[in-house]
Amino acid sequence: MTRIDTFRSPQQSLFQSLVEEVAGKLEAKLALARGDSAGQPRMGSGHVAADVAQRIAEYQAAGQPVPGQPPPAVSDPHGDVAATLWTCAKLAAEALAEKTIGNHAVAREKRDELAFSTCDPHWAEAVTAYLRFIDGRRKGEIPYVPYREMSDFVIPDLPADATIALVGDWGTGTADAIELMRQVAKHQPDVLIHLGDIYYSGTECEAQKFFLDVVDEVFERDKNPVAVYNLTGNHDMYSGGTGYYWLLPKLNPPPLFRPEQAQQASYFALRTEDGAWQFLGMDTGLHDDDPFTVATDITYLDPKEELWHLDKVRSFSQAGGRTVLLSHHQPFSAHEDIGGANAVKPAGEESTNPKLMTTYRKLQAAAAEGSGDLAAWFWGHEHNLCVYEPFLGVAKGRCLGHGAIPAFVDSDPDADDPQIKNPPQLVDDPRNPGKKLSLDVIDHNYAHGFAILRLDGATKTAKVSYYQETDWSTPMYEEEL
Repeated sequence: MTRIDTFRSPQQSLFQSLVEEVAGKLEAKLALARGDSAGQPRMGSGHVAADVAQRIAEYQAAGQPVPGQPPPAVSDPHGDVAATLWTCAKLAAEALAEKTIGNHAVAREKRDELAFSTCDPHWAEAVTAYLRFIDGRRKGEIPYVPYREMSDFVIPDLPADATIALVGDWGTGTADAIELMRQVAKHQPDVLIHLGDIYYSGTECEAQKFFLDVVDEVFERDKNPVAVYNLTGNHDMYSGGTGYYWLLPKLNPPPLFRPEQAQQASYFALRTEDGAWQFLGMDTGLHDDDPFTVATDITYLDPKEELWHLDKVRSFSQAGGRTVLLSHHQPFSAHEDIGGANAVKPAGEESTNPKLMTTYRKLQAAAAEGSGDLAAWFWGHEHNLCVYEPFLGVAKGRCLGHGAIPAFVDSDPDADDPQIKNPPQLVDDPRNPGKKLSLDVIDHNYAHGFAILRLDGATKTAKVSYYQETDWSTPMYEEEL
């Protein structure tokens, strides 16, 4: 199992992306000199570049100065190459850190120091590009696409009996992620929906290598046009949305796909041709990229986008259709203290994101204006599978963040946070009487997995099957919507 360590921080995530990008270019240069044209796998734990980046990011995340030499945990297994890489990576990390807090002159000095050092020129080139990411984010230059008409971004022709694959937090490019997508492909889905996060920071390079190239190859989309839709996660916004919005027009391009199958924005309404179902993708990543509020962020929908979603739910319900909500961020959690201990929340709702729950209640009221309903809400963000009992009006809240990022047994994702009052409850595990539904363990890591939805147009129902890597052939849990 390839391990990549992630940080919920724009600064640290951008730094990890930068180091991996530069290291990849350096390795490609060496491979070219050797006459080796083989592709490069994801640089996970144990690779000198990944280990250097992780340790420097840990120092900065803890507010500690980065030492001039790598600690033994890095230098011992990697030798002299770690020391050289550490010197260059340290300067890059310091440049990003100074830029993040607004010390532009010092950031330029660090960049220039790189440019005139013995470090490869790729370092200074990358730092220059990544400083622009930070500038763009500060200026609000995320290229979010607003609608002009309420009818915008409706994708109308999903088959009535479609098979839909759902996977979250999958964009790692690791061998585990690739194998998981191969298992998804065996179900022959009509549509793949990713619930967000391409790691480390959603750069164009990462979106290409660790998302688009993988789905194109696994599904052989040049011959088998499986439509792909992608939501925004926090990691996608850490680079200012550059890779995310670069990716959108490449997801379902002509001539293999019809124009109406294109994903034109970070939110969408994917509807069946018979009007029975719609899948409403919401952009909760737009407002979760602030480097100064990472630990306390309570993200929310853009107010105008919320109006668009209300219109979609209301009109679809009035026509008798059912809606499934999709987002990256969770509306509630038994395991994560959303917004931190000092967040102000209504009594009884201490486990929630109150802003997303306010949106949910508006959507619920809109659905009540017709004969349709909000059948379920699927999200990612937490690297876990959580199938919750009904909670605060959400009939079926489901976390599917276990697509590719390892969750280690020594940091149990199923352990309730004692700081959270009134948490939602997990459903019982039909395989293990007396226990709650939980992922299996493989080599001290919780299993990865995905969900498959099979629609039944005749009955307006859907069967949801949850799979994990310990047994790809047998669902660990099934339910009907």
